[in-house]
Amino acid sequence: MRSLDLRLLAVFDAILREKSVTVAGESLGLSQPVMSQSLSRLRDYFGDQLFVRTSEGMMPTPRALSLASSVGEVLGIVSQRFEPPRTFDPCTSSRTFSFFATDFAAAILVPSLMARFRPHSPNLRVRALPMRPKGMDEALESGEVDLAFGNLSEFGTGFYQTGIYHSDYVCLARGDHPEIRETLTVQQYLSASHALISPLPPGYDGLEKFLRDMLDPARIVLCLPNFFTVLTFLPQSDMLVTMPRRAGTTAARIIGAQVLEPPVKIPGFDVKLFWHERFHKDLANQWFRNQVREAFNDR
Repeated sequence: MRSLDLRLLAVFDAILREKSVTVAGESLGLSQPVMSQSLSRLRDYFGDQLFVRTSEGMMPTPRALSLASSVGEVLGIVSQRFEPPRTFDPCTSSRTFSFFATDFAAAILVPSLMARFRPHSPNLRVRALPMRPKGMDEALESGEVDLAFGNLSEFGTGFYQTGIYHSDYVCLARGDHPEIRETLTVQQYLSASHALISPLPPGYDGLEKFLRDMLDPARIVLCLPNFFTVLTFLPQSDMLVTMPRRAGTTAARIIGAQVLEPPVKIPGFDVKLFWHERFHKDLANQWFRNQVREAFNDR
Protein backbone atom coordinates (compact mmCIF):
# COMPACT_ATOMS: atom_id res chain seq x y z
CA MET A 1 0.00 0.00 0.00
CA ARG A 2 1.34 3.41 -0.96
CA SER A 3 2.07 5.78 1.91
CA LEU A 4 -0.15 8.82 2.33
CA ASP A 5 1.14 12.17 3.53
CA LEU A 6 -0.81 13.12 6.66
CA ARG A 7 -0.90 16.70 5.43
CA LEU A 8 -3.15 15.55 2.59
CA LEU A 9 -5.66 14.31 5.14
CA ALA A 10 -5.70 17.79 6.67
CA VAL A 11 -6.47 19.17 3.20
CA PHE A 12 -9.27 16.60 2.78
CA ASP A 13 -10.76 17.53 6.14
CA ALA A 14 -10.58 21.27 5.45
CA ILE A 15 -12.30 20.99 2.03
CA LEU A 16 -14.99 18.77 3.53
CA ARG A 17 -15.56 21.35 6.26
CA GLU A 18 -15.36 24.55 4.19
CA LYS A 19 -16.83 23.27 0.88
CA SER A 20 -14.30 25.51 -0.86
CA VAL A 21 -10.72 24.84 -1.93
CA THR A 22 -9.81 28.50 -1.53
CA VAL A 23 -11.31 28.93 1.95
CA ALA A 24 -9.85 25.58 3.05
CA GLY A 25 -6.42 26.74 1.90
CA GLU A 26 -6.75 29.97 3.86
CA SER A 27 -7.63 28.04 7.01
CA LEU A 28 -4.50 25.91 6.56
CA GLY A 29 -2.24 28.74 5.44
CA LEU A 30 -1.72 27.11 2.01
CA SER A 31 -1.80 28.77 -1.40
CA GLN A 32 -4.30 27.95 -4.14
CA PRO A 33 -1.73 26.06 -6.27
CA VAL A 34 -0.67 23.93 -3.31
CA MET A 35 -4.29 23.13 -2.51
CA SER A 36 -5.04 22.18 -6.10
CA GLN A 37 -1.98 19.94 -6.21
CA SER A 38 -2.93 18.33 -2.89
CA LEU A 39 -6.48 17.63 -4.06
CA SER A 40 -5.09 16.08 -7.25
CA ARG A 41 -2.86 13.77 -5.18
CA LEU A 42 -5.81 12.78 -2.99
CA ARG A 43 -7.90 11.93 -6.04
CA ASP A 44 -5.07 9.88 -7.49
CA TYR A 45 -4.51 8.01 -4.23
CA PHE A 46 -8.17 7.10 -3.62
CA GLY A 47 -9.11 6.71 -7.30
CA ASP A 48 -12.10 9.03 -6.91
CA GLN A 49 -13.01 12.66 -7.56
CA LEU A 50 -13.76 13.03 -3.79
CA PHE A 51 -15.09 16.60 -4.19
CA VAL A 52 -17.16 17.94 -7.09
CA ARG A 53 -17.89 21.58 -7.79
CA THR A 54 -21.64 22.37 -7.52
CA SER A 55 -23.79 25.45 -7.03
CA GLU A 56 -23.46 24.86 -3.28
CA GLY A 57 -19.69 24.57 -3.35
CA MET A 58 -17.29 21.60 -3.40
CA MET A 59 -19.52 18.73 -2.39
CA PRO A 60 -18.17 15.30 -1.29
CA THR A 61 -18.74 12.20 -3.36
CA PRO A 62 -20.06 9.03 -1.71
CA ARG A 63 -16.47 7.79 -1.52
CA ALA A 64 -15.40 10.98 0.31
CA LEU A 65 -18.32 10.65 2.71
CA SER A 66 -17.30 7.08 3.49
CA LEU A 67 -13.77 8.29 4.28
CA ALA A 68 -14.79 11.31 6.35
CA SER A 69 -15.09 9.64 9.76
CA SER A 70 -11.85 7.71 9.35
CA VAL A 71 -9.94 10.82 8.28
CA GLY A 72 -11.33 12.73 11.26
CA GLU A 73 -10.32 9.90 13.60
CA VAL A 74 -6.74 9.80 12.25
CA LEU A 75 -6.33 13.56 12.52
CA GLY A 76 -7.72 13.47 16.05
CA ILE A 77 -5.22 10.81 17.11
CA VAL A 78 -2.32 12.76 15.57
CA SER A 79 -3.43 15.95 17.28
CA GLN A 80 -3.84 14.27 20.65
CA ARG A 81 -0.67 12.16 20.59
CA PHE A 82 1.86 14.28 18.77
CA GLU A 83 0.98 17.95 18.94
CA PRO A 84 2.36 19.78 21.97
CA PRO A 85 -0.15 20.89 24.60
CA ARG A 86 -1.38 24.40 23.92
CA THR A 87 -1.69 25.35 27.57
CA PHE A 88 -0.25 24.59 30.96
CA ASP A 89 -2.72 25.00 33.79
CA PRO A 90 -0.92 25.43 37.13
CA CYS A 91 -4.26 25.41 38.93
CA THR A 92 -4.87 21.75 38.11
CA SER A 93 -1.35 20.42 37.49
CA SER A 94 0.34 18.13 40.01
CA ARG A 95 3.78 18.50 38.44
CA THR A 96 6.96 18.57 40.53
CA PHE A 97 9.32 21.41 39.61
CA SER A 98 12.98 21.06 40.55
CA PHE A 99 16.00 23.34 40.56
CA PHE A 100 19.68 23.49 41.50
CA ALA A 101 20.68 26.24 43.94
CA THR A 102 22.86 26.98 46.95
CA ASP A 103 21.34 26.30 50.35
CA PHE A 104 20.68 29.96 51.06
CA ALA A 105 19.43 30.73 47.55
CA ALA A 106 16.90 27.92 48.03
CA ALA A 107 16.00 29.30 51.46
CA ILE A 108 15.39 32.72 49.93
CA LEU A 109 13.44 31.46 46.91
CA VAL A 110 11.30 28.66 48.32
CA PRO A 111 9.10 30.76 50.66
CA SER A 112 8.26 33.15 47.81
CA LEU A 113 7.53 30.29 45.44
CA MET A 114 5.31 28.45 47.89
CA ALA A 115 3.44 31.65 48.69
CA ARG A 116 2.75 32.01 45.00
CA PHE A 117 1.77 28.37 44.48
CA ARG A 118 -0.45 27.62 47.44
CA PRO A 119 -3.45 29.92 46.81
CA HIS A 120 -4.06 28.88 43.21
CA SER A 121 -1.84 25.86 42.51
CA PRO A 122 -2.19 23.62 45.58
CA ASN A 123 -1.12 20.42 43.82
CA LEU A 124 2.24 21.65 42.53
CA ARG A 125 5.37 20.40 44.27
CA VAL A 126 8.88 21.88 44.51
CA ARG A 127 12.20 20.09 44.87
CA ALA A 128 15.36 22.08 45.69
CA LEU A 129 18.65 20.32 44.94
CA PRO A 130 22.21 21.27 45.99
CA MET A 131 24.75 22.42 43.46
CA ARG A 132 26.94 19.64 42.05
CA PRO A 133 30.55 19.89 40.90
CA LYS A 134 29.59 17.64 37.97
CA GLY A 135 26.45 16.41 36.27
CA MET A 136 24.17 19.44 36.45
CA ASP A 137 24.18 19.87 32.67
CA GLU A 138 23.18 16.24 32.13
CA ALA A 139 20.35 16.56 34.66
CA LEU A 140 18.99 19.66 32.90
CA GLU A 141 19.34 18.07 29.46
CA SER A 142 17.47 14.92 30.51
CA GLY A 143 14.68 16.85 32.23
CA GLU A 144 15.49 15.35 35.61
CA VAL A 145 15.88 18.94 36.84
CA ASP A 146 14.09 21.94 35.34
CA LEU A 147 16.36 24.88 36.17
CA ALA A 148 19.64 25.90 37.73
CA PHE A 149 20.44 29.33 39.05
CA GLY A 150 23.40 30.94 40.65
CA ASN A 151 26.78 32.47 39.86
CA LEU A 152 27.53 29.75 37.35
CA SER A 153 29.76 29.73 34.32
CA GLU A 154 27.91 29.13 31.08
CA PHE A 155 26.88 25.53 30.54
CA GLY A 156 27.86 25.79 26.87
CA THR A 157 25.96 24.96 23.72
CA GLY A 158 22.43 23.73 24.11
CA PHE A 159 21.57 25.92 27.10
CA TYR A 160 19.67 29.16 27.55
CA GLN A 161 20.35 31.66 30.30
CA THR A 162 18.92 34.90 31.61
CA GLY A 163 20.13 37.27 34.29
CA ILE A 164 18.26 37.37 37.60
CA TYR A 165 20.19 39.95 39.62
CA HIS A 166 23.67 41.28 40.40
CA SER A 167 24.99 40.75 43.92
CA ASP A 168 27.75 42.15 46.05
CA TYR A 169 28.81 41.11 49.56
CA VAL A 170 28.16 42.09 53.17
CA CYS A 171 29.87 41.24 56.44
CA LEU A 172 27.99 39.84 59.39
CA ALA A 173 28.88 40.37 63.04
CA ARG A 174 26.80 39.40 66.05
CA GLY A 175 24.46 42.09 67.26
CA ASP A 176 26.25 42.71 70.57
CA HIS A 177 29.78 42.49 69.23
CA PRO A 178 32.14 44.07 71.82
CA GLU A 179 34.22 46.02 69.28
CA ILE A 180 32.21 46.46 66.10
CA ARG A 181 29.11 48.63 65.97
CA GLU A 182 27.35 49.65 62.74
CA THR A 183 30.50 50.35 60.72
CA LEU A 184 33.59 48.36 59.90
CA THR A 185 37.04 49.80 59.24
CA VAL A 186 39.76 48.23 57.11
CA GLN A 187 41.87 47.66 60.20
CA GLN A 188 39.01 45.95 62.03
CA TYR A 189 38.30 43.76 59.02
CA LEU A 190 41.92 42.68 58.55
CA SER A 191 42.59 42.06 62.23
CA ALA A 192 39.32 40.24 63.03
CA SER A 193 38.91 36.49 63.12
CA HIS A 194 36.94 35.20 60.15
CA ALA A 195 34.71 32.23 59.45
CA LEU A 196 34.77 31.00 55.87
CA ILE A 197 32.29 28.82 54.05
CA SER A 198 34.49 26.27 52.30
CA PRO A 199 34.35 24.69 49.89
CA LEU A 200 31.88 27.09 48.33
CA PRO A 201 29.36 25.81 45.74
CA PRO A 202 30.34 25.85 42.06
CA GLY A 203 30.62 29.41 40.79
CA TYR A 204 31.12 31.00 44.21
CA ASP A 205 34.70 29.98 44.91
CA GLY A 206 35.96 33.41 43.83
CA LEU A 207 35.05 34.77 47.28
CA GLU A 208 37.14 32.15 49.07
CA LYS A 209 40.14 32.84 46.84
CA PHE A 210 39.77 36.59 47.39
CA LEU A 211 39.63 36.27 51.17
CA ARG A 212 42.52 33.82 51.37
CA ASP A 213 44.65 36.15 49.24
CA MET A 214 43.76 39.24 51.26
CA LEU A 215 43.68 37.99 54.85
CA ASP A 216 46.48 36.70 57.02
CA PRO A 217 45.97 32.91 57.08
CA ALA A 218 45.93 33.08 60.89
CA ARG A 219 42.78 35.26 60.68
CA ILE A 220 40.75 32.46 59.07
CA VAL A 221 40.01 30.38 62.14
CA LEU A 222 36.86 28.51 61.14
CA CYS A 223 35.71 26.78 57.96
CA LEU A 224 32.01 25.97 57.65
CA PRO A 225 30.35 23.49 55.27
CA ASN A 226 27.49 25.76 54.15
CA PHE A 227 25.79 29.09 54.69
CA PHE A 228 23.24 27.69 57.13
CA THR A 229 25.84 26.93 59.77
CA VAL A 230 26.34 30.68 60.15
CA LEU A 231 22.99 30.76 61.95
CA THR A 232 24.19 28.44 64.69
CA PHE A 233 27.60 29.80 65.61
CA LEU A 234 27.62 33.55 64.91
CA PRO A 235 25.40 34.69 67.83
CA GLN A 236 28.01 33.27 70.25
CA SER A 237 31.11 34.37 68.33
CA ASP A 238 33.15 37.54 67.75
CA MET A 239 34.15 36.37 64.28
CA LEU A 240 33.10 37.98 61.00
CA VAL A 241 31.48 36.22 58.09
CA THR A 242 31.48 37.59 54.53
CA MET A 243 28.44 36.49 52.52
CA PRO A 244 26.44 37.41 49.41
CA ARG A 245 24.14 40.31 50.25
CA ARG A 246 20.78 38.54 50.01
CA ALA A 247 21.98 35.52 51.95
CA GLY A 248 23.65 37.77 54.51
CA THR A 249 20.66 40.01 55.12
CA THR A 250 18.39 36.98 55.43
CA ALA A 251 20.72 35.36 57.97
CA ALA A 252 21.08 38.60 59.92
CA ARG A 253 17.32 39.01 60.16
CA ILE A 254 16.96 35.51 61.60
CA ILE A 255 19.69 35.78 64.27
CA GLY A 256 19.73 39.54 64.89
CA ALA A 257 23.23 40.06 63.49
CA GLN A 258 24.71 43.30 62.22
CA VAL A 259 24.91 43.77 58.46
CA LEU A 260 28.05 45.72 57.66
CA GLU A 261 29.42 47.07 54.42
CA PRO A 262 32.84 45.56 53.65
CA PRO A 263 35.59 48.18 53.98
CA VAL A 264 37.44 46.51 51.10
CA LYS A 265 36.31 46.17 47.51
CA ILE A 266 35.15 42.62 46.82
CA PRO A 267 34.16 41.87 43.21
CA GLY A 268 30.46 41.12 42.87
CA PHE A 269 28.80 38.46 40.75
CA ASP A 270 25.78 37.84 38.55
CA VAL A 271 23.09 35.32 39.39
CA LYS A 272 21.64 33.72 36.27
CA LEU A 273 18.93 31.25 35.45
CA PHE A 274 19.80 28.29 33.17
CA TRP A 275 17.70 25.73 31.29
CA HIS A 276 18.25 23.32 28.41
CA GLU A 277 17.07 24.08 24.88
CA ARG A 278 14.96 20.89 24.87
CA PHE A 279 12.58 22.60 27.28
CA HIS A 280 12.85 26.17 25.99
CA LYS A 281 9.33 26.04 24.52
CA ASP A 282 7.89 23.67 27.10
CA LEU A 283 4.94 25.58 28.55
CA ALA A 284 5.40 24.25 32.08
CA ASN A 285 9.09 25.13 32.07
CA GLN A 286 8.30 28.59 30.71
CA TRP A 287 5.76 29.14 33.48
CA PHE A 288 8.21 27.99 36.17
CA ARG A 289 10.96 30.25 34.81
CA ASN A 290 8.62 33.22 35.07
CA GLN A 291 7.67 32.29 38.63
CA VAL A 292 11.34 32.11 39.67
CA ARG A 293 12.13 35.50 38.12
CA GLU A 294 9.13 37.14 39.75
CA ALA A 295 9.85 35.51 43.12
CA PHE A 296 13.38 36.96 43.12
CA ASN A 297 12.05 40.35 42.06
CA ASP A 298 9.72 40.30 45.05
CA ARG A 299 12.67 40.08 47.43
